[in-house]
Amino acid sequence: MQEFDMDEIVKLYGGKLFRYVYTLICDYQEAEDVVQDVFVAAYQARARFDGRNLSAWLYKIAYNKSLDSLRRKKPLSLHELGEDALVVEDSYDTGGDPAIMTALKALSAEERFILLGRITESLEYAELAGRIGLSEPTVRKRYERAKKKVAAQLCKTESEELKYGL
Repeated sequence: MQEFDMDEIVKLYGGKLFRYVYTLICDYQEAEDVVQDVFVAAYQARARFDGRNLSAWLYKIAYNKSLDSLRRKKPLSLHELGEDALVVEDSYDTGGDPAIMTALKALSAEERFILLGRITESLEYAELAGRIGLSEPTVRKRYERAKKKVAAQLCKTESEELKYGL
């Protein structure tokens, strides 16, 4: 097995994993804790790492740790997120549009992962599928559904703004 340099791994993947985890759980402090747990788990499991795809392996751990975190607590509303919501908006260039953040919050963690992985990180369906343990056709279908949900939410928000003159 190759050398497992945690300092280098944290430097390379720390920011990316944080943005990813934050979009899944939408809680700044919790995302920091989860990312730390990801690196601890990766270090502890380093002997079992096969050396093939470090990125996919880390994202899979992050996905599982994020789901564990979500299971332990109730979802936060956008109001409760406060300024932390801006971190996600800036990270994924939503143009500071709260409607986009609201639309993303309406998705499940898995849907956000698939949608943002495709759009912001240009990940292929096969890589997304490998990271979350689904088949490629399933990921394709869920990506299409997630896009439709976001579009419907944005249309709903736009029509409400027009209706109430916001």
